[in-house]
Amino acid sequence: MKRTPLAVAVVALLVTLAAGSAALWRCAGLHPNSGALTGGEPGRPPDAAALARLERIPLYRPLIRTKAIRSAHIDHDGILHVEVDLRAFVEPRLAASGFPGASELFPAFARGTIAIESAPGTPSAVALRESWSFEGPAALLDLFDRSSGGRTASVALDAIPGAPSALVRVRLTPRRLADPLFGGAALASWRDRADFAEKLLGRPLRAEIADDLAGPAVFALYEGSDENEAEAVVAAELRRSDRIAALLDMVFGLGALTERATVRRYRGVPTGSFVSSSGGSGLALAVDGPILFLATSRARLEAAIDARRATLPSQGIVVAAGQPAASWNAVSTSGFVRHGWARLARSGDEKQGLPIPPTTASLWPDGSSGWRLEGRGPAPAITADPVLPFFRSVFGGRQRGGD
Repeated sequence: MKRTPLAVAVVALLVTLAAGSAALWRCAGLHPNSGALTGGEPGRPPDAAALARLERIPLYRPLIRTKAIRSAHIDHDGILHVEVDLRAFVEPRLAASGFPGASELFPAFARGTIAIESAPGTPSAVALRESWSFEGPAALLDLFDRSSGGRTASVALDAIPGAPSALVRVRLTPRRLADPLFGGAALASWRDRADFAEKLLGRPLRAEIADDLAGPAVFALYEGSDENEAEAVVAAELRRSDRIAALLDMVFGLGALTERATVRRYRGVPTGSFVSSSGGSGLALAVDGPILFLATSRARLEAAIDARRATLPSQGIVVAAGQPAASWNAVSTSGFVRHGWARLARSGDEKQGLPIPPTTASLWPDGSSGWRLEGRGPAPAITADPVLPFFRSVFGGRQRGGD
């Protein structure tokens, strides 16, 4: 399935969903609104007090170790002001993962303000209030809808089953996926696979997918039996569903012929599921009305199809998932997500077994090409996002399993 048109469709959707998390971490840094740095001096060496304050936040310690912090100081109100060289921090990590030059997809710099407060009722715990800005343009962030009048993910959100412990909502405008030079040299192999699929089918798949996916999407994460396991459901609203539905029908047929897929109808909806040979997360897909579903198991997929027909909304964290009008927003109370970010930052997971207060984050357009990220919670704003920890876990599991 790695070189089929389905792979192109799945990668297109997941690139857009993961853009926020990939663009904000690996960088682990961010940039305040234009007024947040009044009185700051870009490029001024970080002072010892500011670095000591950052050391209190485990997930920001890698920025100190790698000398990615261009400047840092504390103002008279006790607010920490930071400027981060994102590309200098990201490039060695991406190159080591086989994506040299991919740092060009990200903003060059980030400037942010961080207020460290005591969490209510827990004097020894900290709560963070952050505002970060990213100066554009940045190819990955350009996949998000900057308009103030874009549709919110109400239909997709109603199709999320159960009570996920982490959730992302995003408004997409992925037209740049059809750019023949999108991603430069770093994504050349992905574009080669897309070219192969388009020539094989005689169809402009990237242009069709970019057009059909231009709307709201939701990623929901569900805890597994321990903090190393999780399942997920993606629901993406489609402008038109016939092209992707036909594409899935073709892939389901090919999968059934090669005995790699289980194909059947559920509540009148054609569905297909593919099981990982490594025993890790599989992939189940369907187009149900105006919604494209991707799930890690057939059971999760069928639950989502049930939820779209239910009269009552889903329960739990879904109903309080940040700012629906934002271009990207996330909320998490997940132990899996917390553990995943700790592994990404190579820091200790210091609060295992304890209840996790929600971390929320929202991404907004800032000026003509920049972006602003705002967040609150016991950890940095970007750790509200479950997408990158989830796919890192899946990819790592398949590498270990030899899939």
